[in-house]
Amino acid sequence: VFAEGKVFKNNEVVLYVIPNDFLHSRLGLVVSKKVGNSPRRNRAKRLLREAYRLNKHLLKMHVDIIAIPRHPFSSDLKLSDVEDGFKKLLLQISESFTHEVHNH
Repeated sequence: VFAEGKVFKNNEVVLYVIPNDFLHSRLGLVVSKKVGNSPRRNRAKRLLREAYRLNKHLLKMHVDIIAIPRHPFSSDLKLSDVEDGFKKLLLQISESFTHEVHNH
């Protein structure tokens, strides 16, 4: 995914994305210690998982996504903040891969 995937990013997260052959999309999380101590890393993972769960229906095709929270991942972030950014990235992903399919 890192070598062949496309990169989408915002202030909170970097997403590496590649199409898959499964009947569903998958999310992987990579959270380094640079993000903070274990409660902060776990919170980052929970927020990203929930933002994905609530918005995965926006994806128009099946993809593998590796999500890497940017450091420092603010402990003040709320789910609504993370979700808004994640939603925009998922729409960009759908648009990007839809254009690729139509252009081939």
